[in-house]
Amino acid sequence: MAFSCQFLFLFGLALVGLTSGRALNTDEDVSPRIGIIGAGIGGTSSAFFLRQLYGPKVTIDVFETEKVGGRTTNIRINAQDYEAGGTIIHKKNKYMVELARKFNLTAYDNRGGILGLWAEDGIRLQTSEWTAITLAKLVWRYGMDLYTARHWINNIGFKQFSRIYEFQDRGMAFTTVEDMLRAMGDDLLNMTRYTMNEALRGIGLSQTFIDEYAAAAVKDNYGQTVEANGFLGVVSLMAVQPELWSIQDGNKRMAEILLRESKANLVKGTVNTVALIRDDLGTGGVSYELDYIKGNDKKNTESKEYDIVIVAAPLNEQTKNKISFAEFPRDVVSFKQEYHKLVSMFVQGKINATSFNVGSQQECPDEVITITPNYFFNSVKKVSPVSPNTEPETPFKAEEAIWRVFFNKNPTQEEISKLFESHSDLRLVDWWAYPEYRAGMDLPPFMLYDRLYYVNAVESAASAMETAVIGGRNVALLAFNQWHGNFDKIDEVQLPSLASSSGDAEKSEL
Repeated sequence: MAFSCQFLFLFGLALVGLTSGRALNTDEDVSPRIGIIGAGIGGTSSAFFLRQLYGPKVTIDVFETEKVGGRTTNIRINAQDYEAGGTIIHKKNKYMVELARKFNLTAYDNRGGILGLWAEDGIRLQTSEWTAITLAKLVWRYGMDLYTARHWINNIGFKQFSRIYEFQDRGMAFTTVEDMLRAMGDDLLNMTRYTMNEALRGIGLSQTFIDEYAAAAVKDNYGQTVEANGFLGVVSLMAVQPELWSIQDGNKRMAEILLRESKANLVKGTVNTVALIRDDLGTGGVSYELDYIKGNDKKNTESKEYDIVIVAAPLNEQTKNKISFAEFPRDVVSFKQEYHKLVSMFVQGKINATSFNVGSQQECPDEVITITPNYFFNSVKKVSPVSPNTEPETPFKAEEAIWRVFFNKNPTQEEISKLFESHSDLRLVDWWAYPEYRAGMDLPPFMLYDRLYYVNAVESAASAMETAVIGGRNVALLAFNQWHGNFDKIDEVQLPSLASSSGDAEKSEL
């Protein structure tokens, strides 16, 4: 019944568009007023792609409560900045690579040093600075599992995942995450229905490999376990492939430049209500009013009217700034998207080598990921500043370094002491980082109502900077296609012939 209701709703919107959408919007001078809630990677990429599609005349406002960049942010310790949010980008992240090149952003190597997979009885596997030795250790412990996993990732992960770029380059968009995944490949959609453990067992991987190597990948990247869904397993294992990088001065620079290049208006304020103020069935006329608190003064409230609204912030009960939806004929947030809390601790100090069953600090790996389920920390890593040419305010003491530790909850003083012999500075950052990934979880729609869109629906598949840009571009294309009545470019899960879509090539360029 839920499927049929959604189908009828979407079919009704299509009928309205077919009967009136083209007539309403054939005048080239008619441009929508667009409001975007959230200036993270998803919101700013939406603004950037909308500007490319609509041209200079369209009005785009981007609302942001805090800093541009969202969950990509820096933290300062000893006069140097360190990456505190989204930290890594893969060389096969097409949009992030192309946008960084387009904007002349400098990349720096983020592969890290020696890695240890640690359980309470000690380090199970430790890599070497010599690639050949590392490969020998991996083969000795996991046999052919590494080859099987890499082959699976290349075929199921990179090859099927990359199909979304072909769809978007031809101007095609999707109203639901499910249809987007189906277009990428049925295997990827099916991965959301099974646990990571089930998916990896299904391709013949050993339980040792799953409990150690795969568990470390999902623990370090998402703070979760192999009981998360299989699609997250694909993305997590993609993230431990070689050739990882970050943007100099912080990955938040991408959002800042996307916003600048979009020529959108940044509105410093907190949107608390999205109200449907006009919904003319049969004419395609829809208008929304955004009520927002300007700046930090809760008494200073204002409102603005828009033809298109894009929500580029999580819609869940855990977020600090909740958005209410008023005057709608039905519930527009009919899904549950529970988020996972992550705590990042940055410490200037000396690692406690004895806690990791090694003889000295020099023997301790540069990064340690725990493979013990439900242990008090996820990973601890020696990190470098995002701006390599900066100097610390005070010199480091002997054997001191900056370490980043990921937890799933705030650490106790006893737990901090277990990790560090001593420390001269300590900073904590906590946030609702990404969804709790479960097999068979809800896959929210990109379209909440007519011309009301939700970028963060894409996070129900996987949360990463690249997927945020994919979600941002999908919503931009969806809004554009619906505004202009291009319904043949919506929810088509098969790629059209190149000849039929060659006219979109110019608009599709980054």
